[in-house]
Amino acid sequence: MTGGRRRQARGLVGGWLGLCLMAVVGLSGCDFAPSAGSPAAEPPLGLVPVIERPDQVVRPIDTYFPSESETVALENQYVNLINACLRDHGLAGGAVVRDDPSVVPINAHVDALARVMLTTLYGDFDPVGAPQFGYDLGDSLSHPPNQTAYQGYSPADAVIGDACMAAVSSVDPTGGALVMGLITQQQLPDGGPQINPGDSRMVAAYADWSACMAGKGFTYTDPRSAYVDDQWVKDADAGLGVTPQQIATAVADMDCKISTNLVGIATAVQSAYDQVYIDSHRDQLDQWRRQIADWLAGDVQVPDIEGFMAPTPAASTTGPQ
Repeated sequence: MTGGRRRQARGLVGGWLGLCLMAVVGLSGCDFAPSAGSPAAEPPLGLVPVIERPDQVVRPIDTYFPSESETVALENQYVNLINACLRDHGLAGGAVVRDDPSVVPINAHVDALARVMLTTLYGDFDPVGAPQFGYDLGDSLSHPPNQTAYQGYSPADAVIGDACMAAVSSVDPTGGALVMGLITQQQLPDGGPQINPGDSRMVAAYADWSACMAGKGFTYTDPRSAYVDDQWVKDADAGLGVTPQQIATAVADMDCKISTNLVGIATAVQSAYDQVYIDSHRDQLDQWRRQIADWLAGDVQVPDIEGFMAPTPAASTTGPQ
């Protein structure tokens, strides 16, 4: 968690193993850190879009990444497979149930938004939320429409319960991410597109953004330095919450991102690296999408839980939570 701050909506479902399938406030960072081993070459840019809202951000990798509805379905299938495993081993009832499967779980809603609202290249991009929440992206995202929560229940035998969850997670097409209800770029083959953090197009865009911020009385070299300013941590530690200073900084940041088209430039840069990645990983990406399709269709073989059994019973909490 960056600076101990809690910004992005994430969280734990109470109960068995703290199964994490919904979201409350806490920073995960998304793809905020530059990818390791980023390529040195700078791929040519295509059209640079003009972007003033997060929903205008569209990238080539979106074709392969699970949509919000697919994320919901992936997580529902994860729950279904765990419950089936429990029943197969004589445990009545389910470990996890959904109050209303038709309602979008909050984490799926947040994941879809956060991928374009908190990124490596342009930091926080929340023009609507900034005047109220400053840089507290978690508060801005934690109240979407139609949100719901998974409800956790402790199985009668925690050893079998743990083993069922581990067995199902072992065949999860996202590499075990569904246990946390968090699907990020890291779940893509080889960790997804790798972006050169020193890309010259972004260096120029940061300079324009920084000059805009200076004109408004704020001194920052790039959007990330504004977002992770230690002052916001000190304010939070002092119990001040989101201060007028933070809000003023965030509002100026959003204005400068829009006036300099920083997000449009960043999206074009990201898209160029996306295409390099897709061209070099097309077979792996197609295979990954087939694994997701098989999972959603129920065409998955969960291994026997014997190899996942703990030698001693694990502690179990009572439910529902």
